[in-house]
Amino acid sequence: MSQLNEKINRNYRSSNILKNGMINKDLSEKYKVHHSAISKIIHNKDKILQHKETMEKYGTNKNVLRYSSVHDSLFEKCTFLWFCQKRALGEPVTGPILQVKAKQFHASLTVDSNFSA
Repeated sequence: MSQLNEKINRNYRSSNILKNGMINKDLSEKYKVHHSAISKIIHNKDKILQHKETMEKYGTNKNVLRYSSVHDSLFEKCTFLWFCQKRALGEPVTGPILQVKAKQFHASLTVDSNFSA
């Protein structure tokens, strides 16, 4: 086995996603997904775990299958923190209210005019 293959196998085995030395092919057959999906999961492991921790920290739905990356993290954090505070106080936050607040945060934090909530 070449040094590159040994390195790849060692990295895969050390990953939490690949258990018991299973390779992409085995995992793709086990979970009935394409092998490229397994590769993407491995590649984005840190992002996935960070997203999971964020969801657990703020008590949001942990079963969300998709998540989108954030373009402006400060804006996103401010809006989400405001939303969580209002929820904790028991105040209803509807879509239009959240949109107005998001526009206010965006206007105060950035100069980009191409924004829609």
